[in-house]
Amino acid sequence: MEKRAILAIILTFLVIMLWSVIQSKFFPSAPIKEVKKEEIAPAEKVVEKKIDIKETESKPQKEAKLPSKTEVVPKKEVSIETQNYWAVFTNEDARLKHFKLKKYEDRVEESPITIKLTQFVEDILGKKIEEPKKPEPLDLVNTGEKEGLPLRISFITPLPSSSDGNWEVEKEQLRLVNTGEKGEITFTKSLENGWKVLKRYRFSSDQYAIDLEVEVQNNSSKEIISQLELEWIGKIELAKLADGGNKDYGLKSVFFKNNKVETKDLGGRGTGSSGCIPGCGTQKRKIEPFETSDKGDIRWYAFTGEYFTALLIPPPTEKNITLSVKGDEKNLLQASVITSPFSIPSNQAVKIPYRIYMGPKEEGQLKTLGVSAEKLVDFGFFTVVAKPLLWFLKLTNTVTKNFGIDIIILSILIKIIFLPLTQISFKSMKAMQKVQPEMARLKETYKNDKARLQQEIMLLYKRRKINPMSGCLPMVIQIPVFIALYNALQYTIEMRHAPFFLWMKDLAAKDPIYITPLIMGATMVIQQKMTPSAADPAQAKMFMLMPVMFTFLFLNFPSGLVLYWLVNNILSIAHQYYLNKKV
Repeated sequence: MEKRAILAIILTFLVIMLWSVIQSKFFPSAPIKEVKKEEIAPAEKVVEKKIDIKETESKPQKEAKLPSKTEVVPKKEVSIETQNYWAVFTNEDARLKHFKLKKYEDRVEESPITIKLTQFVEDILGKKIEEPKKPEPLDLVNTGEKEGLPLRISFITPLPSSSDGNWEVEKEQLRLVNTGEKGEITFTKSLENGWKVLKRYRFSSDQYAIDLEVEVQNNSSKEIISQLELEWIGKIELAKLADGGNKDYGLKSVFFKNNKVETKDLGGRGTGSSGCIPGCGTQKRKIEPFETSDKGDIRWYAFTGEYFTALLIPPPTEKNITLSVKGDEKNLLQASVITSPFSIPSNQAVKIPYRIYMGPKEEGQLKTLGVSAEKLVDFGFFTVVAKPLLWFLKLTNTVTKNFGIDIIILSILIKIIFLPLTQISFKSMKAMQKVQPEMARLKETYKNDKARLQQEIMLLYKRRKINPMSGCLPMVIQIPVFIALYNALQYTIEMRHAPFFLWMKDLAAKDPIYITPLIMGATMVIQQKMTPSAADPAQAKMFMLMPVMFTFLFLNFPSGLVLYWLVNNILSIAHQYYLNKKV
């Protein structure tokens, strides 16, 4: 039974380490449906040529370029400031160039302790000592004009068109820093086929959401039949941010269709090849090129990481949206939200509204969008445990203002809740220790009859009213709490860059100098020495390997999780000391 207990503990922590793999294997997200071109219904093929309102001519041999009737508009940039961000738009296709968050930085500022210790180690190893980078506002746009900028629009139409030059814009600056202020920037482009297009961006001082209205005016003598495409483009990167490279972030392409979240992973944690939301990474990885498509009642599309997201919300009245997502060998992801065909009679106009959200994956903010975007915040299989834990941490944080202290309080509370189980575990281990002489006699008597030996051992347990597995109860029952807290640290924006004290500047990232995991391993050794054991000498040596194995496992765990386990161990040592004295 001791061997089984050891095996159970080892398997339990293998499950912890491999949980994300197990979850994706047995509880997979619905895959994005791949649609082949030949499967698209003929009614959808209303186009002969996609005309980008930025392009002047893409295929001269097929399109006759019409003479330009407009003057060349000089290139300009438009700056917007609100309470939450600084944004920069370019009038070259009226696209978004920067979106820097005021309240979130790309990394934490390293403590003097971490800097000195790191420099000391690098000096010993003979490495070049580099000054740590200073934190900067996190930019959710991570592509340049060469790769392409987000929020480009284009038309799918059979009519040829040309649009030399940049868009006209009414002003170059908008500042909304007082509560309740609203403002608008309008970009205008006259196309050579008689169309006039206006892109109106509307901003609110205290919101991350931006309203985009595209107005298409038909000034020609013919009816227009077309579709509008809104594009997001971002670079898929291996994240090295926030903690100087201590953590990587999984990037996902997500959309919400028929009240169901569908996900495509673009980078996974723990493999050394993760991605993150734009603005998070510095190291690239190669992805396999892919192209997927879906169609139907799609309420939103998100290019999302653990803590931040770029969210495109199509017109609310549209029930037949086409979503096209593709990634190329240059690690660029391009997602296009395409409306159903619309018609505009001569001298008429149509307005197509979108909403764009760029910011933290904060459940309250996402809920205000009214399209179930809060489902982006997902704590996995143990959501039912994670949400109460998070609620408690936020509640105590209103008083402490320090999530490290909140985790300590949570550890104490959980210890109190599980106290009866700990008492049962202690009694069980003491009882197991007492029956060891009888167990040894049985093993000697029935050493050649394994089946009989097991029967006699079970009868011995029954006579002495011993449950050999009850010794593992406290650890086994805490596994859901452990995983739930791990997910809460990984996916809750409040935990990102949450400091504790001294060198611990980010509870959601690993300890940069590994102090807490080493102390945690030492407490495990002390606890093991104090705990009654029924194991033979060989098994006792195996148990002594457990603190070493756990220490290595915890080296890369979030420091908040290590803090929780460390406090739990210290409380267990104190409780064990009291019980030993009492006995």
